[in-house]
Amino acid sequence: MQDAPERQLVNRMIRASRFERQLYAEVAADITATRPALQVVVIAALASAFATFLGYQLDPPDPAWFGLDESAADSIRESLLGTAFVLGFILTPILSIVGWLAWSGVAWFIGTRLIAPGMQQVEFLDVARATGFAQAPGVLGVVGFIPVLGFIVQLGVLLWLLATGFFAIRESMRLTDGQAIGTMVAGVIAYLIIIIVIGGTVLTGLIGAALIGAVP
Repeated sequence: MQDAPERQLVNRMIRASRFERQLYAEVAADITATRPALQVVVIAALASAFATFLGYQLDPPDPAWFGLDESAADSIRESLLGTAFVLGFILTPILSIVGWLAWSGVAWFIGTRLIAPGMQQVEFLDVARATGFAQAPGVLGVVGFIPVLGFIVQLGVLLWLLATGFFAIRESMRLTDGQAIGTMVAGVIAYLIIIIVIGGTVLTGLIGAALIGAVP
């Protein structure tokens, strides 16, 4: 009897987090695993968003950071709270999905067209499914709001994600270790560009709009 979809999803996330090489090859070849891979990306993004939002509530920014008077503090914090909600629970998942697809696309093109042309039969979604499940450790980012411990956990999760990403790239395209590292670096650069350029632009706009609306 087959596992229920939810149970199978959790089981695969655990296996991905344990660096089970067979798991990445398995989901890459499973055309029904595309939606679950997307779910993993969104779950990890929401975990991070929750930590960011809760961290803001526990330690809201000082109005002095923005060169504003303390008298406007309540209005500013209320506006920024709405901004934090939009940023965390709407923008973060969207950026994570776009970044995931960009990373997968660049890695797939470089890996199958430039580094290992013999792997051209590998399709984009094969790689995307594997890299999606590679983001499973990101759910631990939910504790990021805890002072000190949260930072340590997030740093550990970052290194963990780099490791799972390496296995996802290597196994989905059947590359050597060296080929996988080169392919992964290119994909990560594409991901960072998406996050920094698009995310930074939107974040600046949202914060600016919140401050303008909060100041009488």
